[in-house]
Amino acid sequence: MESILNQAQPRISVVIPLYNKQAYVERAVASVLQSGYPAHDVIVVDDGSTDDGPQRVAAMGNARVRLIRQSNGGVAAARNRGISEASGDYVAFLDADDYWAPEYLPAIADLIARFPECGMYATHFYYFRDDGFRRVPPLWGIKATSRPQRIERFFEIWGHGIFFCTCSVAVPVRILRDFAISFPEGEQHGEDMDVWFRIAERWPIAYLGQPLVGYRLGVPGSLMSSHPGDFPPAYERLAARYRANAIPRHHRKGVARTLSVARLLSARRLLLDSERRRALKLLYDPSCLRAPRFWLRLFLAAHMPASVRGHFIPAC
Repeated sequence: MESILNQAQPRISVVIPLYNKQAYVERAVASVLQSGYPAHDVIVVDDGSTDDGPQRVAAMGNARVRLIRQSNGGVAAARNRGISEASGDYVAFLDADDYWAPEYLPAIADLIARFPECGMYATHFYYFRDDGFRRVPPLWGIKATSRPQRIERFFEIWGHGIFFCTCSVAVPVRILRDFAISFPEGEQHGEDMDVWFRIAERWPIAYLGQPLVGYRLGVPGSLMSSHPGDFPPAYERLAARYRANAIPRHHRKGVARTLSVARLLSARRLLLDSERRRALKLLYDPSCLRAPRFWLRLFLAAHMPASVRGHFIPAC
């Protein structure tokens, strides 16, 4: 990747929410400190941990790492606290059980220098487990390349599959503060999507299609280990803005598909949890037909006998 970092040196703060991740947090922090581009500061927000995670962070003894303690309020509250404490011009997020490749922060800084007008800067990522499993989610409508890209139609891509995660994105602090955008507190899942949706409705996204972030699977309490079947509140709010014609015209088609796929994913999780009636309620929503193939496979699976239904539920 040809860099233009000599033209700009953005100050990037890193926010790491921490709650009972003593086995992983040192690796997460180390991945930031060992980056090929220096973080302006690293803010670890201990959200009421009951294990030795905070002590392990403190024992690392690095002057760039600030450990802030608060009573347990959830990951959104921890991220919001980190944003309020950030002294950089941009803030990047990393969960305590995930990690960055050394090339991640240099890539983000390069995207910022190339596309200063954008509202988010992100790279691709991969899922991993401690047993050696690793999978890079397929990309739709984006090239998996080392060439930086400017994305105008975020929702058209998002409606076919996620192309970044919370730990692979950075945002201008000015946007979060000036437009009062924060992570909704007290919600069980999808609170990060609310932030990304609100930004994507207003600004283009700068993106690099290389997987430079590891997203850990199989950790109790993590987002990927517990997906409730209810429609996430962030998507409910997006749907409300769509119905109120508050979504910019060039995003409306993509938002419609994004909402359709989100409902279908919720229905899929309900079927996996043997909540057939709740799944069918979602599947009978006409908006789900914007992803017809996925809808049909789920609809057929829902009408299979319970003893074999699991074999017919499509993968994500």
